[in-house]
Amino acid sequence: MVNKSQIKIDYDRSIISISSSILKHFNVNNPYKTLPELDEILARDYQNVVLMIIDGMGTELIKRHLAEDSFLYRHIVTNISSVFPPTTAAATTAYHSGLPPISSGWLGWMNYYPQYGKIIETFRNTEFYSGKPITEPAPSETLINYETIYSKIQKANPTVEYYRIFPDFEENGCQSFEEECERLIDCQRSNNNKKIISMYWTEPDHSTHIYGVDSAETHKIITDINRTLESTVSKLKNTVLIVSADHGLINTQNILLNDYPDLCEMFIRPPSLEARFLTFFIKPEKRKSFPLVFEKYFGKEFVLYKKEEFLRAGVLGKGNQHPLVEGFLGDFVVIGIGEHHLQYTTGEREIKRFKADHAGFSAAEMTIPLIIYETN
Repeated sequence: MVNKSQIKIDYDRSIISISSSILKHFNVNNPYKTLPELDEILARDYQNVVLMIIDGMGTELIKRHLAEDSFLYRHIVTNISSVFPPTTAAATTAYHSGLPPISSGWLGWMNYYPQYGKIIETFRNTEFYSGKPITEPAPSETLINYETIYSKIQKANPTVEYYRIFPDFEENGCQSFEEECERLIDCQRSNNNKKIISMYWTEPDHSTHIYGVDSAETHKIITDINRTLESTVSKLKNTVLIVSADHGLINTQNILLNDYPDLCEMFIRPPSLEARFLTFFIKPEKRKSFPLVFEKYFGKEFVLYKKEEFLRAGVLGKGNQHPLVEGFLGDFVVIGIGEHHLQYTTGEREIKRFKADHAGFSAAEMTIPLIIYETN
């Protein structure tokens, strides 16, 4: 069984390292270590540098669904670590900011903002437990905004062009992965200027949550992505394509915290962050008994920390602590080490029942591939 001393994240060979290598290539200083394998390839000075993040496509999913001679599998240069928690909010922000979660402040899908007294889905600007849009200024644009690595690159290299190719949740976004790849082809052909191109796709994460790690739906999506990319690279010129993921997933089972009223009556407010990485705000008179009750029910599936202990453990990375981190974390933090995730409802919104999840500590969630393809 995993214990606290074993929950360590290799930030020196992680998502942060990919961003650091890209920044180094464009002569931008970053305090974190780079990846030597990526540094060597970037030193060949391609006209187009493409960073493609495929949500949820951890190394384990590739191995489960693709043959060793498949395009993606055979171009894995090495495997690296996600950040903690291995979840989209924290990990994609790590790519785009070059910062670990301790410094970016992006800890999970839904954070408690004491400024608003609300638990908010930061990406969607909605209250998590009710699903209602917030009326306050978007935290992502005010309280927890950051400068991107692309902005830093352009400041240091005014002639480098930046392109962003994202799904249709953004204005003028793409409706399919195939459309994203078509835009990539058009983009790199547009002129002979140096370019940094950022890409992101929502699958296989979305479907794996719903259908599970081993499902036919997940298999089709990963094989389709593999086929589309193999077709795409033949149409690229003078390009280095860097493909990775934000995290992997594991099959999980739901536990509804509401079924444990003796635990829930200790809450000041509902738990926040993630279903496999939760923080609890506990009534002062219950803070001694909460760990005992929690571990009685869930001690084999989750590791529990006091907030101060968790911050000392350095799981969120090293660097200057974002001023909001302290408020995001309640009195206790728990990390999933088994095959369950915890959910809670206020009765205002239907619970999503996932068959697979992430944000906990397992090799399948934490290990992601560094896939590189070079074209002349």
